[in-house]
Amino acid sequence: MKSFWNLMKFYFARHNPGASANEKRAATRELGVREAYRLWAPDYAAENVTCFLDEELARGMLIGLPRAQLLDAGCGIGHRIKNIPGAVGMDLSPEMLAAGGAPNVIAGDVRSMPFVSERFDMVWCRLVLGYLPDALPAYLEFARVCKPGGYVFVTDFHPDAVAAGHRRTFTAPDGTVHDIEHYVHNNHLKLAREAGLSAVSSWDGVVGPSIRHFYANGVGLKAYRRDKGLKLVAAHLFHKPD
Repeated sequence: MKSFWNLMKFYFARHNPGASANEKRAATRELGVREAYRLWAPDYAAENVTCFLDEELARGMLIGLPRAQLLDAGCGIGHRIKNIPGAVGMDLSPEMLAAGGAPNVIAGDVRSMPFVSERFDMVWCRLVLGYLPDALPAYLEFARVCKPGGYVFVTDFHPDAVAAGHRRTFTAPDGTVHDIEHYVHNNHLKLAREAGLSAVSSWDGVVGPSIRHFYANGVGLKAYRRDKGLKLVAAHLFHKPD
């Protein structure tokens, strides 16, 4: 149960409003994304509440779209592409890639990707852009490597979740809770437009019945009732014009 709840906390923790500043500093230590995933990789498992909602959104928004040449930019351990023939994964963390052992993966930064232009008919970047202070360079890269007529699918930690006090954390084996650097982006449509992409649709993943079991096995149903209806994940689908 401890490991299950640690996974939930990684994307779904709240600051304790009653804690003093000194208590908060003692309980948490902020890490950059590269260091955070290096530490977490040996104990990483794929499913947590935010990833669950991310997958739910992807199933609904990507029906019938091409993925013969798919890039998962920020693939983590590569679990999303392991059963997709020909898919390519890229992640900033070599430790995460090694932990997953997936084929067809490479280390790289979404702001400067090691691929030729117009290679992919579908580009995913899921729950990654919140780690960047400026997401425009990433959008420019998504547009560059996407074929004309292709699609770009982006998800992010929702600004409403941040405003409600949720943060991205994980708990190390020694019990230290690490805040992970996070930046709020509420301008995805503008950034995509500046990169030459056209908006297709935007959906939100909210606290509701599909994730009730995470609460029941974690913080409890009182927290579920408090958070019900809260937007946790923002998802955007874009098209690159022919």
